[in-house]
Amino acid sequence: MQGKLILRISRGEYKGNAVWFMRQAGRYLPDYERIRAGMNFSDVLENAEVIYNLSILPLKYIRTDGIVVFTDILLPLKEMGYTVSYDGGITVRKNGEGGAQYSGISTAIGRLSRDFKDFTIIGVLGGPFTMLSYVFDEGRHGYHVTKKEIVERGEELMPRAIECILNFAEIQARAGVDVLQVFDSWLGNLSESFYERHVRKWEEYFMEKLGEIGKPVIFFSEGTYHLAGAIKNLEADVFSVDWRVDLNRYLDTLGNRIIQGNLDPNVLSTSDSYLRDEVRRIMNMGRKFPGHIFNLGHGVPQWADWNKLAMIADEVHNYD
Repeated sequence: MQGKLILRISRGEYKGNAVWFMRQAGRYLPDYERIRAGMNFSDVLENAEVIYNLSILPLKYIRTDGIVVFTDILLPLKEMGYTVSYDGGITVRKNGEGGAQYSGISTAIGRLSRDFKDFTIIGVLGGPFTMLSYVFDEGRHGYHVTKKEIVERGEELMPRAIECILNFAEIQARAGVDVLQVFDSWLGNLSESFYERHVRKWEEYFMEKLGEIGKPVIFFSEGTYHLAGAIKNLEADVFSVDWRVDLNRYLDTLGNRIIQGNLDPNVLSTSDSYLRDEVRRIMNMGRKFPGHIFNLGHGVPQWADWNKLAMIADEVHNYD
Protein backbone atom coordinates (compact mmCIF):
# COMPACT_ATOMS: atom_id res chain seq x y z
CA MET A 1 0.00 0.00 0.00
CA GLN A 2 1.23 3.50 -0.83
CA GLY A 3 1.01 5.76 2.18
CA LYS A 4 -2.04 7.81 3.19
CA LEU A 5 -3.85 7.76 -0.17
CA ILE A 6 -6.98 9.51 1.08
CA LEU A 7 -4.93 12.30 2.63
CA ARG A 8 -2.95 12.75 -0.58
CA ILE A 9 -6.08 12.80 -2.74
CA SER A 10 -7.68 15.32 -0.37
CA ARG A 11 -4.67 17.59 -0.78
CA GLY A 12 -4.75 17.29 -4.56
CA GLU A 13 -1.36 15.53 -4.57
CA TYR A 14 -2.48 12.20 -6.00
CA LYS A 15 -5.04 11.12 -8.57
CA GLY A 16 -5.62 7.43 -8.06
CA ASN A 17 -7.87 4.90 -6.41
CA ALA A 18 -8.79 4.99 -2.72
CA VAL A 19 -11.75 3.82 -0.70
CA TRP A 20 -13.24 4.02 2.76
CA PHE A 21 -16.79 3.71 4.06
CA MET A 22 -18.87 6.02 6.20
CA ARG A 23 -19.98 4.20 9.36
CA GLN A 24 -17.15 1.79 8.59
CA ALA A 25 -17.03 0.26 12.08
CA GLY A 26 -20.51 -0.92 12.96
CA ARG A 27 -22.79 -3.75 13.91
CA TYR A 28 -22.49 -5.39 10.51
CA LEU A 29 -18.95 -6.50 11.43
CA PRO A 30 -18.14 -9.71 13.30
CA ASP A 31 -16.66 -8.96 16.74
CA TYR A 32 -18.32 -5.53 17.01
CA GLU A 33 -20.67 -6.58 19.81
CA ARG A 34 -17.95 -8.63 21.51
CA ILE A 35 -15.57 -5.67 21.69
CA ARG A 36 -18.16 -3.43 23.34
CA ALA A 37 -19.85 -6.15 25.40
CA GLY A 38 -21.22 -5.01 28.74
CA MET A 39 -20.83 -1.31 27.95
CA ASN A 40 -23.45 1.25 27.07
CA PHE A 41 -22.68 3.45 24.08
CA SER A 42 -21.85 6.52 26.17
CA ASP A 43 -19.16 4.57 28.02
CA VAL A 44 -17.76 3.23 24.74
CA LEU A 45 -17.26 6.80 23.52
CA GLU A 46 -15.00 7.58 26.50
CA ASN A 47 -12.96 4.36 26.57
CA ALA A 48 -9.67 4.74 24.67
CA GLU A 49 -9.05 1.00 24.32
CA VAL A 50 -12.52 0.29 22.92
CA ILE A 51 -12.40 3.31 20.59
CA TYR A 52 -9.06 2.08 19.26
CA ASN A 53 -10.22 -1.52 18.78
CA LEU A 54 -13.47 -0.55 17.07
CA SER A 55 -11.68 1.94 14.80
CA ILE A 56 -9.31 -0.73 13.47
CA LEU A 57 -11.85 -3.58 13.38
CA PRO A 58 -12.74 -3.04 9.68
CA LEU A 59 -9.11 -3.61 8.67
CA LYS A 60 -9.52 -7.24 9.66
CA TYR A 61 -12.12 -7.73 6.93
CA ILE A 62 -11.91 -4.92 4.36
CA ARG A 63 -8.98 -3.46 2.38
CA THR A 64 -9.87 0.12 3.22
CA ASP A 65 -7.44 3.04 2.89
CA GLY A 66 -8.80 4.94 5.88
CA ILE A 67 -9.30 4.37 9.58
CA VAL A 68 -12.34 6.24 10.84
CA VAL A 69 -12.13 7.29 14.47
CA PHE A 70 -14.98 5.61 16.33
CA THR A 71 -16.86 8.46 17.95
CA ASP A 72 -20.16 10.33 17.71
CA ILE A 73 -20.93 13.72 16.22
CA LEU A 74 -23.12 14.65 19.21
CA LEU A 75 -20.31 14.73 21.79
CA PRO A 76 -19.97 18.55 21.54
CA LEU A 77 -23.53 18.87 22.83
CA LYS A 78 -22.16 18.07 26.28
CA GLU A 79 -20.16 21.30 26.13
CA MET A 80 -23.43 23.10 25.44
CA GLY A 81 -24.96 21.70 28.62
CA TYR A 82 -26.89 18.74 27.22
CA THR A 83 -26.86 15.07 28.12
CA VAL A 84 -27.14 12.56 25.30
CA SER A 85 -28.58 9.09 25.84
CA TYR A 86 -28.29 6.38 23.20
CA ASP A 87 -30.29 3.65 24.91
CA GLY A 88 -33.37 2.79 22.84
CA GLY A 89 -32.70 5.67 20.44
CA ILE A 90 -31.10 9.09 20.80
CA THR A 91 -32.52 11.45 23.40
CA VAL A 92 -31.05 14.85 24.24
CA ARG A 93 -31.88 16.71 27.45
CA LYS A 94 -30.72 20.04 28.86
CA ASN A 95 -28.92 19.64 32.18
CA GLY A 96 -27.18 23.01 32.51
CA GLU A 97 -23.75 21.49 33.09
CA GLY A 98 -21.16 22.06 30.38
CA GLY A 99 -18.19 19.81 29.73
CA ALA A 100 -17.31 16.90 27.48
CA GLN A 101 -14.76 14.18 28.15
CA TYR A 102 -12.35 13.89 25.21
CA SER A 103 -9.36 12.21 26.86
CA GLY A 104 -10.39 8.75 25.64
CA ILE A 105 -10.72 9.79 22.02
CA SER A 106 -7.47 11.79 22.16
CA THR A 107 -5.56 8.81 23.52
CA ALA A 108 -7.06 6.48 20.91
CA ILE A 109 -6.26 8.84 18.03
CA GLY A 110 -2.67 9.24 19.19
CA ARG A 111 -2.23 5.49 19.25
CA LEU A 112 -3.88 5.06 15.83
CA SER A 113 -1.60 7.66 14.26
CA ARG A 114 1.48 5.95 15.68
CA ASP A 115 0.46 2.38 14.82
CA PHE A 116 -0.99 2.86 11.32
CA LYS A 117 1.24 5.30 9.50
CA ASP A 118 0.18 4.21 5.98
CA PHE A 119 -3.53 4.71 6.62
CA THR A 120 -5.36 8.03 6.59
CA ILE A 121 -6.81 8.62 10.05
CA ILE A 122 -10.22 10.27 9.58
CA GLY A 123 -11.82 12.33 12.33
CA VAL A 124 -15.54 13.04 12.22
CA LEU A 125 -17.71 16.02 13.16
CA GLY A 126 -21.31 17.07 12.81
CA GLY A 127 -22.31 20.22 11.01
CA PRO A 128 -24.12 22.87 13.07
CA PHE A 129 -27.60 22.38 11.62
CA THR A 130 -27.44 18.60 11.88
CA MET A 131 -26.15 18.65 15.46
CA LEU A 132 -28.85 21.09 16.55
CA SER A 133 -31.51 18.99 14.86
CA TYR A 134 -30.85 16.28 17.44
CA VAL A 135 -31.42 18.79 20.23
CA PHE A 136 -34.79 19.99 19.01
CA ASP A 137 -36.14 17.15 16.85
CA GLU A 138 -33.99 14.21 18.00
CA GLY A 139 -33.05 13.41 14.41
CA ARG A 140 -36.62 13.08 13.14
CA HIS A 141 -37.31 14.15 9.58
CA GLY A 142 -38.97 17.47 8.89
CA TYR A 143 -37.07 19.30 11.64
CA HIS A 144 -39.88 21.79 12.16
CA VAL A 145 -38.79 22.61 15.71
CA THR A 146 -35.15 23.06 14.68
CA LYS A 147 -36.16 25.41 11.87
CA LYS A 148 -38.34 27.44 14.24
CA GLU A 149 -35.51 27.72 16.77
CA ILE A 150 -33.00 28.79 14.12
CA VAL A 151 -35.38 31.43 12.74
CA GLU A 152 -36.04 32.82 16.22
CA ARG A 153 -32.69 32.21 17.98
CA GLY A 154 -30.14 31.49 15.27
CA GLU A 155 -27.89 34.37 16.33
CA GLU A 156 -27.62 32.75 19.75
CA LEU A 157 -27.62 29.05 18.86
CA MET A 158 -25.36 28.84 15.83
CA PRO A 159 -22.24 30.56 17.24
CA ARG A 160 -22.28 28.39 20.36
CA ALA A 161 -22.81 25.17 18.39
CA ILE A 162 -20.00 26.11 16.00
CA GLU A 163 -17.65 26.95 18.88
CA CYS A 164 -18.18 23.54 20.46
CA ILE A 165 -17.82 21.63 17.19
CA LEU A 166 -14.60 23.48 16.38
CA ASN A 167 -13.22 22.58 19.79
CA PHE A 168 -13.98 18.92 19.08
CA ALA A 169 -12.21 19.28 15.72
CA GLU A 170 -9.16 20.91 17.33
CA ILE A 171 -8.88 18.07 19.84
CA GLN A 172 -8.97 15.44 17.10
CA ALA A 173 -6.49 17.38 14.97
CA ARG A 174 -4.01 17.84 17.81
CA ALA A 175 -4.29 14.16 18.69
CA GLY A 176 -3.24 13.12 15.19
CA VAL A 177 -6.05 12.73 12.65
CA ASP A 178 -5.04 13.40 9.05
CA VAL A 179 -8.41 14.47 7.65
CA LEU A 180 -11.67 15.74 9.12
CA GLN A 181 -15.06 14.82 7.67
CA VAL A 182 -18.06 17.01 8.42
CA PHE A 183 -21.44 15.29 8.48
CA ASP A 184 -24.05 18.00 7.94
CA SER A 185 -26.25 15.17 6.81
CA TRP A 186 -29.69 16.74 7.18
CA LEU A 187 -29.16 19.95 5.18
CA GLY A 188 -31.20 18.37 2.40
CA ASN A 189 -34.31 19.00 4.49
CA LEU A 190 -33.86 22.74 3.98
CA SER A 191 -35.35 24.68 1.11
CA GLU A 192 -33.07 26.91 -0.93
CA SER A 193 -34.63 30.00 0.63
CA PHE A 194 -34.30 28.75 4.21
CA TYR A 195 -30.68 27.78 3.64
CA GLU A 196 -29.90 31.17 2.11
CA ARG A 197 -31.69 33.21 4.78
CA HIS A 198 -30.86 31.32 7.95
CA VAL A 199 -28.04 28.79 7.53
CA ARG A 200 -25.65 29.68 4.72
CA LYS A 201 -23.70 32.42 6.52
CA TRP A 202 -23.17 30.13 9.52
CA GLU A 203 -22.15 27.19 7.37
CA GLU A 204 -19.63 29.32 5.50
CA TYR A 205 -18.24 30.76 8.75
CA PHE A 206 -17.98 27.29 10.29
CA MET A 207 -16.16 25.81 7.30
CA GLU A 208 -13.79 28.78 7.07
CA LYS A 209 -12.81 28.41 10.74
CA LEU A 210 -12.54 24.63 10.39
CA GLY A 211 -10.09 25.08 7.53
CA GLU A 212 -7.88 27.21 9.76
CA ILE A 213 -7.17 24.13 11.89
CA GLY A 214 -4.90 22.97 9.07
CA LYS A 215 -6.32 19.56 8.18
CA PRO A 216 -8.00 18.72 4.86
CA VAL A 217 -11.78 18.80 5.24
CA ILE A 218 -14.35 16.53 3.58
CA PHE A 219 -17.89 17.93 3.59
CA PHE A 220 -20.83 15.51 3.43
CA SER A 221 -24.50 16.36 3.16
CA GLU A 222 -27.42 14.25 1.98
CA GLY A 223 -30.10 15.25 -0.52
CA THR A 224 -28.55 18.64 -1.26
CA TYR A 225 -28.30 18.65 -5.05
CA HIS A 226 -30.70 21.62 -4.98
CA LEU A 227 -28.17 23.46 -2.79
CA ALA A 228 -25.07 22.53 -4.79
CA GLY A 229 -24.70 26.03 -6.21
CA ALA A 230 -24.25 27.40 -2.69
CA ILE A 231 -22.42 24.47 -1.14
CA LYS A 232 -19.70 24.58 -3.81
CA ASN A 233 -18.47 27.82 -2.24
CA LEU A 234 -17.78 26.24 1.14
CA GLU A 235 -14.14 26.00 2.24
CA ALA A 236 -13.92 22.23 1.82
CA ASP A 237 -11.14 20.22 0.20
CA VAL A 238 -13.44 17.34 -0.78
CA PHE A 239 -17.19 17.24 -1.38
CA SER A 240 -18.90 13.98 -0.46
CA VAL A 241 -22.28 13.49 -2.16
CA ASP A 242 -25.13 11.06 -1.64
CA TRP A 243 -26.32 8.35 -4.03
CA ARG A 244 -29.41 10.00 -5.46
CA VAL A 245 -27.67 11.90 -8.26
CA ASP A 246 -24.94 10.60 -10.58
CA LEU A 247 -21.53 12.21 -10.18
CA ASN A 248 -21.77 13.43 -13.78
CA ARG A 249 -24.57 15.78 -12.71
CA TYR A 250 -22.14 17.53 -10.38
CA LEU A 251 -19.65 18.38 -13.11
CA ASP A 252 -21.31 21.78 -13.68
CA THR A 253 -21.13 22.79 -10.02
CA LEU A 254 -18.28 20.75 -8.53
CA GLY A 255 -16.35 19.78 -11.64
CA ASN A 256 -13.19 21.53 -10.47
CA ARG A 257 -13.36 20.06 -6.97
CA ILE A 258 -12.31 16.74 -5.47
CA ILE A 259 -15.35 14.49 -5.06
CA GLN A 260 -16.24 11.57 -2.80
CA GLY A 261 -18.94 8.92 -3.23
CA ASN A 262 -21.38 7.72 -4.13
CA LEU A 263 -22.62 4.10 -4.23
CA ASP A 264 -26.20 3.62 -3.04
CA PRO A 265 -25.92 1.78 0.31
CA ASN A 266 -29.31 0.22 -0.33
CA VAL A 267 -27.95 -1.93 -3.17
CA LEU A 268 -25.38 -3.72 -1.00
CA SER A 269 -27.65 -6.77 -0.96
CA THR A 270 -27.49 -7.17 -4.75
CA SER A 271 -25.25 -9.58 -6.65
CA ASP A 272 -21.48 -9.21 -6.82
CA SER A 273 -21.66 -8.71 -10.58
CA TYR A 274 -24.14 -5.85 -10.20
CA LEU A 275 -22.00 -4.20 -7.53
CA ARG A 276 -18.84 -4.54 -9.61
CA ASP A 277 -20.62 -2.83 -12.51
CA GLU A 278 -21.74 -0.04 -10.18
CA VAL A 279 -18.22 0.43 -8.83
CA ARG A 280 -16.80 0.72 -12.34
CA ARG A 281 -19.59 3.09 -13.41
CA ILE A 282 -18.91 5.39 -10.46
CA MET A 283 -15.14 5.19 -10.90
CA ASN A 284 -15.54 6.10 -14.58
CA MET A 285 -17.41 9.24 -13.55
CA GLY A 286 -15.05 10.01 -10.69
CA ARG A 287 -12.02 10.17 -12.96
CA LYS A 288 -13.52 13.29 -14.62
CA PHE A 289 -12.89 15.24 -11.41
CA PRO A 290 -9.48 16.43 -10.15
CA GLY A 291 -9.66 13.65 -7.57
CA HIS A 292 -12.12 11.00 -6.43
CA ILE A 293 -12.41 8.98 -3.22
CA PHE A 294 -14.76 6.02 -3.47
CA ASN A 295 -17.36 5.75 -0.74
CA LEU A 296 -21.02 5.03 -0.24
CA GLY A 297 -23.54 7.82 -0.56
CA HIS A 298 -24.33 7.39 3.14
CA GLY A 299 -23.28 5.18 6.04
CA VAL A 300 -23.01 1.40 5.92
CA PRO A 301 -26.41 -0.04 6.97
CA GLN A 302 -26.55 -2.42 9.92
CA TRP A 303 -27.81 -5.27 7.73
CA ALA A 304 -24.88 -5.10 5.29
CA ASP A 305 -22.69 -8.13 4.58
CA TRP A 306 -19.05 -7.21 5.14
CA ASN A 307 -18.05 -9.55 2.31
CA LYS A 308 -19.79 -7.20 -0.13
CA LEU A 309 -17.80 -4.24 1.17
CA ALA A 310 -14.58 -6.23 0.97
CA MET A 311 -15.35 -7.10 -2.64
CA ILE A 312 -16.17 -3.46 -3.44
CA ALA A 313 -12.89 -2.27 -1.90
CA ASP A 314 -10.95 -4.81 -3.95
CA GLU A 315 -12.77 -3.69 -7.10
CA VAL A 316 -11.83 -0.07 -6.42
CA HIS A 317 -8.17 -0.95 -5.91
CA ASN A 318 -8.12 -3.06 -9.08
CA TYR A 319 -9.84 -0.42 -11.21
CA ASP A 320 -7.78 0.84 -14.13
